[in-house]
Amino acid sequence: MAAEQSDGSGEEFVEALVQLHADAPVGELVEWCAEHGIDVSPMTAGALLTGPADRFAEAFGEPPGDRAQPRSLPVPPALRDTTRSVTVLPLPALGADTASPD
Repeated sequence: MAAEQSDGSGEEFVEALVQLHADAPVGELVEWCAEHGIDVSPMTAGALLTGPADRFAEAFGEPPGDRAQPRSLPVPPALRDTTRSVTVLPLPALGADTASPD
């Protein structure tokens, strides 16, 4: 299966979910991610991070992996007060095990 691509640059595009500590503001995460070239979409209890795989590897100190399964990344020291976990989402298996509409 081919990896998802970002804006045609040939780089792998990564999505990850961040779970925040209870009542932690998302602002610190947004600022940190902006400094590392990662986009943030705030959600109810966390955020969706998106960006090139090399930015994730640089920011989190580990590559996102082959993305066949969800993968936890280490929480960087700068985010430990607000962030509980970072999970890279697997690549979708388009058309697999999906019901076709009638």
